[in-house]
Amino acid sequence: MKYFAFLEEELAKENHGLDEFNGSQLVTEYRTKGDLYVGPSFEPISSIGANGAVIHYAPTKDIAQPLNNDEIYLLDSGGQYLDGTTDITRCGHFGGKAPTEFQKSCYTRVLMGTLDLERVVWPKGSYHGGDFDILARRHLFEVGLDYKHGTGHGVGSLLCVHEGP
Repeated sequence: MKYFAFLEEELAKENHGLDEFNGSQLVTEYRTKGDLYVGPSFEPISSIGANGAVIHYAPTKDIAQPLNNDEIYLLDSGGQYLDGTTDITRCGHFGGKAPTEFQKSCYTRVLMGTLDLERVVWPKGSYHGGDFDILARRHLFEVGLDYKHGTGHGVGSLLCVHEGP
């Protein structure tokens, strides 16, 4: 959240010099200041606009797009901590040109799916998150949309973020 607060302030400046690549480096720098931090759980995915739709996009210095206030910014990053492994994906829009109605609708439908997952009473013995993936996608399916990535990750400490259940 400190990184997003920084972005909100910096992207309001005309010549901020931020791009996808140095954004990914900055979020890692913020994480290093956290208690019990061991290292990243994976390479941060810092992407603006259409790059946010590229699964596991990895910006490099030579292809990084400049960050701006007019497009949706996606950050997928995580850390290894002595008390747990994190994998956090967040999207944000920092002002400028307003998101389109379609973008707002998609964002809202993904949020509704997330809330459905949060509210479900998980049956005892249900250990496979994939069994509940449809809850996350239901509101997108209603309008013929989907996303091409799994929903959620394993839970643990010092693990590979893509291991199950």
